[in-house]
Amino acid sequence: MKARPIHRRLNVRIGGGLLAALLVVGIPFFVFFYRFHQEQLIEGLRRSSADVSQLILMNLERRMVEAQPHLLDEDVRQLSTYAGIERIAILNASGEVKVTSDRELDGRIFTLRDPSCRICHDEQSPLPWQTTIIEESRRGRVFRSLMLIANRPACFDCHSSSHHLNGILLVDLSMAQAQSQLRSGMQKMLGLAAVMVVVTIGVLSGLINRLVVRRINRLWRTMMAIRQGNLGERAQVDGQDEIGELAESFNRMTARLAESVREIEHHKEYLESVINSIEDEIVVVDRDLRIVTANTAYLLKCGRRKQDILGQACFLVSQDSSVPCNQSLAERCPAQATFKTGRVNKVLHRFVTSDGQERYIEIYCYPLRDDAGQVFQAIEVKRDITERRFLQAHLSHSERLATLGLLASGISHEINNPLASIIACTEGIQRRLLTRPPHAAAMTAEEFQEYLELIHKEAMRAKAITDRLLILSRRSQSPTDLVSPNQSLSETLSLLRFQAEERGVEIIEELDPRVPHIRADDPGLRQVFLNLLLNALQAIEGPGQIRVRTSAEPESVVISIEDTGCGIAPEDLPRIFEPFFSRKAGRGGTGLGLFISKVLVEQMGGTITVQSQPGEGSCFVIRFPLEDTTDA
Repeated sequence: MKARPIHRRLNVRIGGGLLAALLVVGIPFFVFFYRFHQEQLIEGLRRSSADVSQLILMNLERRMVEAQPHLLDEDVRQLSTYAGIERIAILNASGEVKVTSDRELDGRIFTLRDPSCRICHDEQSPLPWQTTIIEESRRGRVFRSLMLIANRPACFDCHSSSHHLNGILLVDLSMAQAQSQLRSGMQKMLGLAAVMVVVTIGVLSGLINRLVVRRINRLWRTMMAIRQGNLGERAQVDGQDEIGELAESFNRMTARLAESVREIEHHKEYLESVINSIEDEIVVVDRDLRIVTANTAYLLKCGRRKQDILGQACFLVSQDSSVPCNQSLAERCPAQATFKTGRVNKVLHRFVTSDGQERYIEIYCYPLRDDAGQVFQAIEVKRDITERRFLQAHLSHSERLATLGLLASGISHEINNPLASIIACTEGIQRRLLTRPPHAAAMTAEEFQEYLELIHKEAMRAKAITDRLLILSRRSQSPTDLVSPNQSLSETLSLLRFQAEERGVEIIEELDPRVPHIRADDPGLRQVFLNLLLNALQAIEGPGQIRVRTSAEPESVVISIEDTGCGIAPEDLPRIFEPFFSRKAGRGGTGLGLFISKVLVEQMGGTITVQSQPGEGSCFVIRFPLEDTTDA
């Protein structure tokens, strides 16, 4: 455990708090006791001065009654020798000093400007006895007592009865001894208070250190051990107080934490086992395309260890490239698309290996969101679908050839028409050349040229039909070419017009010339159109219509094929795209046409949906995304 600075230690801070608390409480008490002791000492001086004043006053009366005033000087000098008495003086009613133990005051007259005189003259009804403390330059602070000498009947022999006051008795007591006692008392009090504070802080600090600090330090060391991963560590429970209960609660919490960690590790191992058991390659990347985790299939594919690829860029590990993957539509990075759109993205990668084999990799990328709903990671799932792709292509090609068989009569009619014209022209030329009568005119060059142009025109017409058949019969490739949906749809319709005319079905083309090219597989696209158009023809019994539309939306190209046929039952709608599902049993239906159409459309990145009402017809809608030129 790292040593803390001394000012941050608990025992030091508690001791400092106790010292501050004692000072806050002790200082007011110290001031109170200081003033209380000072008042006691002053009260003692007041009593002493009162006793001395009474004694002198009694002697004064006795000497005056005995007619011995001359003996007052001796009495005053003797009394002034008592400990603590600084001076004694007797003043007449005019404030003149008549008798004194201090020769400096002999004959002095006290006026109203004297501080000791103002204590009586400031009062409206002065008391017969007053005390005050004065400051003298030579003697320092002096406690002065002033007692009024009243004119009593016993004094009328010497003093007029009209006077109420015969004089003033002044007694000064030294405060040096009182101040010394006060300082000594305060020093003892301060010493005792200091000892009390030190002992109190020491005892309390010891108790706190033993009852609190040591136990908290042990609990802290246990927490540090747990923080370092030692979840088997437990705090020592010593006592039934709050800290003991805290240690016991901490141990229970640690035990539950250890159990939770074990469960989490078990779940983690289970999930890793599940993910590693999947043969598809799974990798998780962050927004910087750095690998967070990966399963065994991905590690085997790239030939690296898991600890070596964590934190590395995925394109560096999987493609051995220093830049992200190609951003074109066919090869765009699905993780970047997922981070950009926040949706699941799917791409199909087609490439040729070093030994010349063609491979197809299907990649699904799923977003991982945080508590705020923001995508912070993406999961890429890669699957090699080469074998499935070849099987689907073979099945699709077989279905296409079977579909072409259904077109045989119409195609033969389309080809027979230009062939009949060619045969008629060649026979006419032969007759003109071989069986010409002697009187017949020779065949002119213009006539011969006319025959040749007709033969060429009909031959090119037959060639166009065979070209369309060749395109339709080719095996599907990956959707890497730009294709015009209007052209593919129009040329596919031309193969069905003879059959439509024989059935009395009108084909209405509403092809928007503004529809752009899409990234698709032309043979596969034509097969989808052919399957849907054949289904529409077969759904119409008697006269009817097939309406074909194309249109461009902001983000997609829409192709709809609508018929006025028998429609689809509601219970059959969820199953029409299932393989081998067909309601045309005995009429040449295989149940694969719509299934293959859906597979081909999804492989090209599109979607296909259907709306239908029994007896009112059906409408199939195909949507293809526009090529994203911004990422190219």
